[in-house]
Amino acid sequence: MAAKIAESISFLFIFLLCFQLAVSSNEPQLSFTDWCKLHSKSYRTITEAKERESVYKSNADLVQQLNNEYRERNVTFSLNHFADLSIEEFKKLVLMSPQKPQPLPKQRYHSFSLPQDPPNTFDWRDKHVVTSVKNQGSAGTCWAFSTVGNVEGQWALGGHNLTSLSTEQLVDCDDTYDHNNLHMDCGVFGGWPYLAYEYIKNEGGIEREEDYPYCSGQGTCFPCVPSGWNKTRCGPPPLYCNDTFSCTHKLDKSKFVQGLSIKSWIAIQKDEVEMQAALIKQGPLSVLINALLLQFYRSGVWDPILKCNPQELDHAVLLVGYGTEKGLLEDKPYWLIKNSWGIKWGMDGYFKMIRGKGKCGVDQQVTSAVLQ
Repeated sequence: MAAKIAESISFLFIFLLCFQLAVSSNEPQLSFTDWCKLHSKSYRTITEAKERESVYKSNADLVQQLNNEYRERNVTFSLNHFADLSIEEFKKLVLMSPQKPQPLPKQRYHSFSLPQDPPNTFDWRDKHVVTSVKNQGSAGTCWAFSTVGNVEGQWALGGHNLTSLSTEQLVDCDDTYDHNNLHMDCGVFGGWPYLAYEYIKNEGGIEREEDYPYCSGQGTCFPCVPSGWNKTRCGPPPLYCNDTFSCTHKLDKSKFVQGLSIKSWIAIQKDEVEMQAALIKQGPLSVLINALLLQFYRSGVWDPILKCNPQELDHAVLLVGYGTEKGLLEDKPYWLIKNSWGIKWGMDGYFKMIRGKGKCGVDQQVTSAVLQ
């Protein structure tokens, strides 16, 4: 018996040693060549490929460091399809410029109360009101995906067929701005879901994704900015555009989803208990966060060790559920959030964010459309 115990202990020691060596290795788990094949990456010149490989190796070191730091928290990171982008490039190509959340009009804030016995876990995907995960590509268009995700949920909750709506219509056509601050919807450079609700309301509707498909972040179209573009609010427009890709040529109001119109929109108080109540009663919610440290997220409840400034919001996502992840030392309440970085990122395109701590500004700018 003692011999078997000693043998088991010896095996466990060898296993842990091998695991530690695997995690601590300075070599990427996947060669750059194999990574390129996996993610269908190609580069125009040998010089560019070498530059990307250098970035990839630096990111491999960073991912290793993050996995070491967060191992006890059961959060993992991986060399995903963003692994050839430096942090600065990721900020420029994928995230919006950091914006400080501004108070919304008081009349927009609605209070919600939890039911007497709220469920321990909740997921709107189980109710068939959440469409498939999309990929915004290399453009700061997350705000449009967050907006349509919310509107899609409201439409389905009204008894209609779940329908993917056009993000590209918002990117091409929406030039709504807020008279009370410098917020404006700026196409590929960022925007605000609450302003996008106003656009859909004033425009009278929105097309389906299949009728007005997304292309801005895929490098397949170069739309010109809408007429109301403001350099002070949005910065200079793209250097090159083709008018045939623009709203004036593509928008077809006869293809608006029949019966879908926005009556108003609401904001949720900066209180995560009210967020939970609103999620249950209202449906999937649009949320803004600070997402810089999520570039290589793979799994687990994201509870950043490093500072994640809640006053620098740079990404819009869709809150679809909540729950609690059991742990050896403590349980972790989380939000379940749909992202727009494709299904190869995170947990099939989703991630879990710690709930109840206000981390990364998750409670700062929570809104929902109200349909007719």
